[in-house]
Amino acid sequence: MEVLVKTPIITLLALILVLPCLVAQAVDDNFRAQVEMVIEDFNDKKYDSAISKIDSIKAEGDDAAFLTNLRGAAYTKKKDYVEAKRNFEKALELSPGMFAAHFNMGEVDFLQGNYKEALSKFQAMLDADPRNELLQFKVFMCYLLMEDDRSAKRALARIKYPGDTPAWYYANAAYEHKQGNKSKASEYLSGARYIFAGKTDIFDETFSDLEFPRR
Repeated sequence: MEVLVKTPIITLLALILVLPCLVAQAVDDNFRAQVEMVIEDFNDKKYDSAISKIDSIKAEGDDAAFLTNLRGAAYTKKKDYVEAKRNFEKALELSPGMFAAHFNMGEVDFLQGNYKEALSKFQAMLDADPRNELLQFKVFMCYLLMEDDRSAKRALARIKYPGDTPAWYYANAAYEHKQGNKSKASEYLSGARYIFAGKTDIFDETFSDLEFPRR
């Protein structure tokens, strides 16, 4: 399995997430070039152009699921959540186990402030992958934003430290921010950037979406 192109999960969260990657056993150079052009549009925030390019690419199987998920990411960036969800559902029909599409379904709820629905989706994913720090973080954030302090503290305590991602730092920063401890929140963010330089985009995106300070 060859990783061809890194893309944001939704580039949502820088979306974002450089987790979802286009993977295939064999793909021609033309297909690769077309996808790279779509990614360039994402980076330039030209989402309508990205959607148009995706629509022009012929693909089947996992590649089609990848492109459908990416189209959903573009609609998410445009805040067209109905169309975004439709594309993520279609991606899951094509590839039922696709992590990025499942995550993005939860993210669409999260971005609309439907934290209970988002929690249900993220928790189901976490139950299947208990060590996933991104999912631990998203579950914690749902509880925090639902103002369920007891459950938020429990979820925070489950986030691995030291971890392989900045999840623990950003979760603590979010908690301190909600408590009004801005200087403490800033300390956690500084620590995250020092230790995980270049690996904080998806977490920064969450803070940006919520208008939380990122410094």
